[in-house]
Amino acid sequence: MTQTSETEIATGAGLKNSPALGSVCTALGDILSDGIDVHRCQAAKALGRIGAPDSVPPLIKALLDEDEDVRTDAAEALLELADPKAGEQLFENLLGDPCTEVKLAAIETLAKIQDDRVIPWLRRMVKGRDEDIVWDEEEFFSSGWDDWVEIQVRAVKALAELKVAEAVPDIVAAIDDENAQDMIEAAFKALAKMGPDGVEALAGFLDRTDTRLRRRAASVLATIETETAQDALARALDDPSEEVRLAALRARGELFPDDPALAGMLADADVDVRALAVQLIGRHHPDTLRALLDDDAAKVQSAALAAYAKIDDGVADDLLVQRLCLKTGSPEIDVSVAASATLGAVAPDVARDELAKLLGDAKRPLAIRLGALTGLVAIGGGKVVGALVAVIDDEQRQIRLEAMSALAKLAAANADWPNSAGTALLAALRGEYDPEVDETAEAGATAVAAAAEEKTNNSEPGESAPADAPARERFPTSTLDSMLKDAPGIASVVGLPEEGIELSKNDMERLAMARRVVGKKKMSMAPKVVRHDDIRRYAARVLGNLDHEEVTLELAASLELDDTEMRLAAADSLARIGARAGGLPQTVTQALLGKLTADDRNLKLLSIRALAACGGDEIFDRVQPYLSDQDSFIRAEAVRSLTGRDRLRFEIDDLLIDPDPSVRMSAAEALAGVAGPEDIEPLVEFAFSFEGYHGRQTARLLRGLDADRASAAFLNILSDPERRRVWSVAIEALEELNQP
Repeated sequence: MTQTSETEIATGAGLKNSPALGSVCTALGDILSDGIDVHRCQAAKALGRIGAPDSVPPLIKALLDEDEDVRTDAAEALLELADPKAGEQLFENLLGDPCTEVKLAAIETLAKIQDDRVIPWLRRMVKGRDEDIVWDEEEFFSSGWDDWVEIQVRAVKALAELKVAEAVPDIVAAIDDENAQDMIEAAFKALAKMGPDGVEALAGFLDRTDTRLRRRAASVLATIETETAQDALARALDDPSEEVRLAALRARGELFPDDPALAGMLADADVDVRALAVQLIGRHHPDTLRALLDDDAAKVQSAALAAYAKIDDGVADDLLVQRLCLKTGSPEIDVSVAASATLGAVAPDVARDELAKLLGDAKRPLAIRLGALTGLVAIGGGKVVGALVAVIDDEQRQIRLEAMSALAKLAAANADWPNSAGTALLAALRGEYDPEVDETAEAGATAVAAAAEEKTNNSEPGESAPADAPARERFPTSTLDSMLKDAPGIASVVGLPEEGIELSKNDMERLAMARRVVGKKKMSMAPKVVRHDDIRRYAARVLGNLDHEEVTLELAASLELDDTEMRLAAADSLARIGARAGGLPQTVTQALLGKLTADDRNLKLLSIRALAACGGDEIFDRVQPYLSDQDSFIRAEAVRSLTGRDRLRFEIDDLLIDPDPSVRMSAAEALAGVAGPEDIEPLVEFAFSFEGYHGRQTARLLRGLDADRASAAFLNILSDPERRRVWSVAIEALEELNQP
């Protein structure tokens, strides 16, 4: 076994130590010592992220920098490194540096390196602002925010990290301080880490009258595996407040669902508690779970059904299956949906027929039918294909789309081709499903009938109804009319004429205007589409998941249809198939080439994307003109389409200075894909172009090529005072190139 150097250990186990790392740390350390403030901040951050031992001395020195931003970045970088050598200076900054951010980083780092000298000072910070600690007294008046709030919370967390049991009373006192901030969340978690004294203090909050305190304490106690905590948890699970019981159950059940202490929650008087208990621990109590299938609350029933679906130890007896079949027809939507999923999981042979009936019943609510579809998909196999095919042309759009998506998954999972699911989707693509039967005429007849009824209902006073119109009861049209109807004798009391009050012409006009008041319009979530067109278009989309020549040929034929959405869906699917398969049939390639001259910009773009998988000089010759297209999206797509082809190298120089950022970056990625040693320098220079816009991204590319050579190139920039203006880019690039 070879001996591992100290530097290799510090930069991450299993990572190769960069020969340039020492030089990088030295250069960044020099900038951190005497560079301008912006560069010093960047250098501090870079040294922290690189994480080499050589980074520590310059960062410690930077804790005395005159700029508080530099001191802050240096302190935060030392937090990443957690080197004990920084403890002395960090301690001095904690007490003497007025900058809050520096103090926060110092507290966290000192706790991380387990520096005990900070403990008494942390306890003093928990109690309040200490006179012996330097503080920026003017900051509150300038910013309006008291940063001591953050200091106090960070001190509590640090005491927990250091496991200072003596600080428990201090933390409890801070929680109980009515004039202090709300630090309960952080303080309770800290108490949980502070041994028996902390747990005992935490358990004491369950005796408080404040429900919020009890709820938060219960949540934390549920995560602790000590006898004291478990005794307290039992009290929390029996708390009179539903909120406390829910919090305790949730926290414990998510971590330890098999804890026998939770079993009683399945019989809790509260519906929400029972439902949560079933969800979290029900599968560990199958006998109780079975009884809860008939719980009075639908919420509990559906939770029990969902839990049953996760039990796979032979629970599908005839009685259970019979009950599940009945529950699929429940009027409660959640119960029916859960029963469908459970039936499919525990009794797939029975479920197929039952769920197929539910799915095909158009009178059922949409959610129930979708639940049946989900259950069928979970069963899988060729026997459910027929039920899914039957609803490809369903009136409910969500049903047909989900059915076609499921068919695509079944077709892809079946190694045999052709298969029934794929054949059904190809039929849908060809337009063989045409569910409309003169819907236009039917809609017209309905509109005529509705118009006739509206005319009858809105007849003006004095206008007679048709002779054959049925007699209808007159309903009151105003509050006064309603009062007269309910009390027939009142008209004579108030002196109204028997024939009622005759409305004037102005009254009639006002009533007519009131009826025409425009209300808020509701926008439908589902687009209005012709069903057979929608079926074809979606089939074109999901067929992109099937890598078969027959599919690509059918999709290529769809490119010629007079349907814009259909053509786009087909081109997109061909692009996905080509990317996975690494090529497309020649006839498909020719069809795509024919669409490069289309007026539709989106179709042109997708065609270029699909052609990326096709080889040959013809592709380059036909796509190359689009490298200078006016549309930047098409230029970028053309670059990506031609990536990996040697002939593209002749175009790279112009593309790297393209006005559009996405085109430039695509060109850089293309160059990196075929780069040799001679291409490192051009990519380094590209990192500085356009004010370093692509600096970090380019450095990531260079890291995968030759990080040492690229680091040397960026170090040369840092040694050149004439290029000081772009040092920021070089520092960021060195950080990307050398961090583990």
